[in-house]
Amino acid sequence: MRTLTRWAAAVVMGAVVGVLAPASAQAVVVGGVRGDGEGDETSRGLRVRMHNATGCRLTRTDYGLRSGEFVARPPATLGKGQDGVFEARSREGSLKGVAGTVEYTADNCDASWRDGHATRLTFGVAYNGMNSFNTDGGGAFGTRLSGGSGNHAVLSWGVGRF
Repeated sequence: MRTLTRWAAAVVMGAVVGVLAPASAQAVVVGGVRGDGEGDETSRGLRVRMHNATGCRLTRTDYGLRSGEFVARPPATLGKGQDGVFEARSREGSLKGVAGTVEYTADNCDASWRDGHATRLTFGVAYNGMNSFNTDGGGAFGTRLSGGSGNHAVLSWGVGRF
């Protein structure tokens, strides 16, 4: 009788595990984002970490998305030496990915000839294909980009007197 009881318990446990396993796998995906912080396989996103090493205050003068939506908008201003973060993601159900631009204009610079110059980042995290990033220092600043790969890209954008 003991063997039959163990077998019955194993069958019941197997049935319970069989019922719970798919539910817990689905519970990990909430609003298109898995519990590990990554989006699902159809979403696209970009997180930009910007560092202002220009010796100027940078004021956001233009920004926008051709596709996607901002989760966190680019900071309105970045003081000398400050860091800022912004983030965008694809719209739910969209097959376009994320694409847009952000522009900052300098003022209150240590070297006054840099006042009024702009720096711009153009970005694209494609639904299908390669991610693309382009940056310009407006003739007054050097720019550096690093990272930016994958469906949920993290990009570092440094602007300074390089």
